Amino acid sequence: MKCTYTAPSRKTTPKKQRSQGEADCSARKTEARFEHLESLLEQLKERLDISTQKSGAQTQSHSPMTSAQVPWEKVSRSHDRHAGHNDTPAKLTNIPPRDEVLHIVQVFLDKFNSVLPLFQAETLLLMVHEFYNLVPRERSPVAYAAINVVIALTYRHAMIGDSETSYALEHLRRAQSVLSAVILGETDLLNIQVLLGMVILLQGSQDHQPPLILIATTMRLVHKIGLHNRASSMYLDPVVARQRTCVFWLAYILDKDTSMRMKQPSIQLDDDIDLDLPSQTAGDYRSVDASRLPTGCITTADGTMEFDFFLSRIQLAIIQGGVYDYLYSTRSQKRSGEERAAALESVVRALNQWKASIPPDFCAAGAVREVPLESLRFLAGLHATSLSCTTLIDRAHAWNDQWVTSLRTSALRGTNPLLPPSWEAVVDEARDLLALFRVLPVADHSNFWITSCTYMSAMMLLTAKAMQKPLDRSSSQDDELVADGLHTVNEMLEESGSESLRWFRDTCTELSLEVRRRREIASTTVNGWNDGIESTSANRDVAAHSSFDL
Repeated sequence: MKCTYTAPSRKTTPKKQRSQGEADCSARKTEARFEHLESLLEQLKERLDISTQKSGAQTQSHSPMTSAQVPWEKVSRSHDRHAGHNDTPAKLTNIPPRDEVLHIVQVFLDKFNSVLPLFQAETLLLMVHEFYNLVPRERSPVAYAAINVVIALTYRHAMIGDSETSYALEHLRRAQSVLSAVILGETDLLNIQVLLGMVILLQGSQDHQPPLILIATTMRLVHKIGLHNRASSMYLDPVVARQRTCVFWLAYILDKDTSMRMKQPSIQLDDDIDLDLPSQTAGDYRSVDASRLPTGCITTADGTMEFDFFLSRIQLAIIQGGVYDYLYSTRSQKRSGEERAAALESVVRALNQWKASIPPDFCAAGAVREVPLESLRFLAGLHATSLSCTTLIDRAHAWNDQWVTSLRTSALRGTNPLLPPSWEAVVDEARDLLALFRVLPVADHSNFWITSCTYMSAMMLLTAKAMQKPLDRSSSQDDELVADGLHTVNEMLEESGSESLRWFRDTCTELSLEVRRRREIASTTVNGWNDGIESTSANRDVAAHSSFDL
């Protein structure tokens, strides 16, 4: 039975005509509300500026960006920060030349957009050409923001390096400078694409609050234009409808991911979605002359195997929603023990089925050998999220006080640590993930903040494994991975001064020393045992020879 609401009928009565004073009062209230909303947006922009400035300071401490490195940009930061709507046209001239932007857009379409389809290729290229064909006062601030977001995403994801990270932050700041126009202006698909691009970029920041606020705002705009409902796209051109579907599912991924990370409810309810999962369609989201791979796919280096990354990421996002619901939701806390057990079994089964669906060449271990470097970052994020789901369910991660305390207690008492279910499989997953991170570009520090919790949990898992079995055959490889991880954590600690990183570094170092102590004891025991065997064997040989001589 449909659940609908029909307002009761009633007789209409003639409305009193409002006086001019009442109309003026209403207008003033509307203007006041609008000004209040603009004030809130300015506060958000300031928070975003602080977040990007922190990232910029970390990057510049590595490799300062000079004006000579960026010949086409002479930016006045104070002007951008305090500019109002009246001088927006002046901002819209602060952009690289058309040919340079078109080159970057092609790289974006091939290296990023083909995997996470934020834009439709021809639509994006047409928007860029139209922007440059207009005089500054006629240019759209939303289009300006979109171009800067595309440039920032390209530098962040497709051109890894210190200077490229600086460029990415600069173009993110430019997009943020017109945030009010993007959010408060007439809502179109482009506005949502811009905001989603900003959320992706801000995930690489140490401060997780700005992307949390921004994805919530974005999802409200998603609902406003009906991206979650097939009825809103029923009479649109199929290419446009497909683009809207892809944008919705990308928003869904970010919403569920942010929800699980921040332990806060997602905006999108699964029961309120009336869309199919995206189908594989060739050529819509990569450059016009690129290969004919389906949308959202990654291939092996030799091109013989392909993997539908986008679809797999959506499926994992659905599981993330289940993890949040089981662990953190108010509804879950009100369930009976039997209901919670059933919910846990359902989430674990779904996660295990998802893991089994990944082709071997695209698992963390296989990807290092088979997948080109430009695609490894996507897979690293995918498998980091998968391990995060597992460790959250098992309550065996670097930020679970009870589990970490059990490790420290076992170190003091010389006992075995508390281990979660399917221990060996979880450790193998952690080892493969750290080996995958090991081959990513060193300068890719934004990726650290996106995956830092899982990265450090994987290190803690390998350390716990070494405490349990000090002389395990994988101990040498695990020691190297943990040592590399501690080196990375130290680098990020020096740049950020994060107390959380400092605590983790000290804890992991303390447990690593315990591993070394246990390994020395175990080695001594084994050597003594081997010496005993050799002595017994030698005695037997002497006795045998003596018997033979006689």
